[in-house]
Amino acid sequence: MRLTDGTRIARVTLLADLVALPAFVIVGMGSHRTGSQVAIFGRNAVPVVLAWLIAARLLGTYRPPEFVTMFATWAVAVPVGVLIRSAIAGSLGDQGFWVFMGAAMAFTLFFLGVGRALVLAIVRPWRAP
Repeated sequence: MRLTDGTRIARVTLLADLVALPAFVIVGMGSHRTGSQVAIFGRNAVPVVLAWLIAARLLGTYRPPEFVTMFATWAVAVPVGVLIRSAIAGSLGDQGFWVFMGAAMAFTLFFLGVGRALVLAIVRPWRAP
């Protein structure tokens, strides 16, 4: 079973989402300058992206791509990814965990929404009738 329905818009939407999630991590890293940036990026981006891909496959996020399936995938994948990331970082019980969870939820939704809006504005008008 493929991740998308095979349409151009589904493939471009998947690509936009896979750019949006790491973009959130990169922007967040700008305010946290500790340790190896590559290691921090991997620790923060990989769990969220993997959780996203697994949830997207299970929920049919790109079959076809719609905002409702994006929202469902976001509601499942981002908290799971943040939990895994926090466990890896050793910050699961930290005082700032819920602040980070809230920021991750808000900003990933923003980045994903912007990506989806761009896909709709740029790719959809170019589709064949």
